[in-house]
Amino acid sequence: MIKIKEVEDKRDLEKFVEMPYGIYKEHGFVPLLKIMEIENLNPKGKSPAFKKMELKYYIAYKNDNLAGRICVYTAKHPVVGIDTEKVGFFGYFECINDLDVAQKLFEKAEEFLKEKGKKEIIGPASFAYDGLWGIQIDGFDRMQMIMIPFHPYYYKDLLEKSGFNKKIDFFAWHFNLDEAPIERIEKAKKIENIIKEKGKLLIRKANMKKIREEMEIVRKIYNKAWENNWGTVLLDEDDIEYITEELKPVLIEETVQIAEFNEEPVGIAVGIPNIFEAIRDMNGKLNLINIFKLLYRLGKIPYKTRPRLKTGRLLILGVLEEYREGIGVILATKLIEIARKLGYKEAEGSLTLENNYAINNLIKRLGGKPYKKFRVYSKEI
Repeated sequence: MIKIKEVEDKRDLEKFVEMPYGIYKEHGFVPLLKIMEIENLNPKGKSPAFKKMELKYYIAYKNDNLAGRICVYTAKHPVVGIDTEKVGFFGYFECINDLDVAQKLFEKAEEFLKEKGKKEIIGPASFAYDGLWGIQIDGFDRMQMIMIPFHPYYYKDLLEKSGFNKKIDFFAWHFNLDEAPIERIEKAKKIENIIKEKGKLLIRKANMKKIREEMEIVRKIYNKAWENNWGTVLLDEDDIEYITEELKPVLIEETVQIAEFNEEPVGIAVGIPNIFEAIRDMNGKLNLINIFKLLYRLGKIPYKTRPRLKTGRLLILGVLEEYREGIGVILATKLIEIARKLGYKEAEGSLTLENNYAINNLIKRLGGKPYKKFRVYSKEI
């Protein structure tokens, strides 16, 4: 017997967060830290995203056992390339390998959106500003990465057999930093010298003592550089303040690089350590011992040093359109050099749209190889 229950209180929300842990264990995934997930998904929490949407969480039970979950929401804010007057979203979908359970969850989500007058459902799409777009459809044997989806192989079938069709794909790219193309790095230095002949070019690390001001620069460049990218939610000041607080524990000043031309910010590159490597043995629990483990692995104790990790993610690489020809390459190669000096062995660049040929070709030239694909689905309702 399948039962769908709406999340109504804190205990329900805990069940919503815990639901996929059995699936993660079966497929060798590292679960997120439970306490952080509850805070991030709590509609009464600090995230400004909840002010911009109407949402519901649902949990599926089969024979009284946790079997699936889904979030469904309508957006009050613009989403690039999507008519939010006609479209609603689903996200945080997790399910056992049972088509009946999946279809019951989707039916509940569609019912909510129909009541709101929506004609199409798109997802999976996280309502947070963390890049959680799509169902993973390949690369299941590769490393998990911070703020990137991870799913079992059968989710694709559950969606397609429930009437969903492909909307668009996103790529994740793998970098073996021991095999970084030295010739490209040297070429980037020559490009840097050419640009310096045309004006005052400065590539600098972030000032962590002024991190709020630095992240405001990130926000402005992000909004301008991504304004035409499908699925983008442009950030306001409340958003970047929340994001700064979320990322502050893992930000490293050397891996937040800002490009200035004639004293004006024109490009940004942000790299972060892979938190999944740091919490790999914690089973989602943040007790006292695990807190010390996490702080040590992130290089916070016994004294402040570089993270004791080998994997990281290129989270953002954005340059204003008129400067993309050269400064994008300079920022990317700069971050590769820094990552190698910090002891990283592997990195992921993600996510990029399948039709963003300029950035995809740049990543290929820098030694990146596509190794995971994430598919966004849609369905008329």
